[in-house]
Amino acid sequence: MSDLQRYGIIEGETPSQEKSIYSLALIYNVCHNELTSFLRPYQLTPGKLNILVAIRFHGGKAGLSQVEVSKHLIVTPSNMTKLIDKLEGEGFVVRSACEGDRRVNVVKVTKKAEELLDRLWGLYIEKLHKFMEPLSKKEQDALAALLVKWLAALTG
Repeated sequence: MSDLQRYGIIEGETPSQEKSIYSLALIYNVCHNELTSFLRPYQLTPGKLNILVAIRFHGGKAGLSQVEVSKHLIVTPSNMTKLIDKLEGEGFVVRSACEGDRRVNVVKVTKKAEELLDRLWGLYIEKLHKFMEPLSKKEQDALAALLVKWLAALTG
């Protein structure tokens, strides 16, 4: 039995559409589990890290509204609120009411979060690159182009 057969992917039998979706889901699980282990010593999860990165790099000093943060991530509004509550409790973000519209919360990263991201970011990117090592640069470029095309078609 090949490694993929245990996941229900049988070469020559499984249609390419199913093979693609199963493989993508399995790759996500492997990467997510490794990233979760990598981030644990920093008291972060992939979800928390993604929020901090979105706020810092898309919001800058002004921060982002919670709605804007959610547009950069694959997180439901209720999960977003829970994650931001946790990050706020851990001292990584601060929330304040938006000037002119108190219904809107603006979220900013703290100095503590900036320092953590500065220490962590290079190692994190290195980890992402390591996931792609089995593929040549040309294969990585082709895969990226296909995935972006697919995503655009699904969300377009």
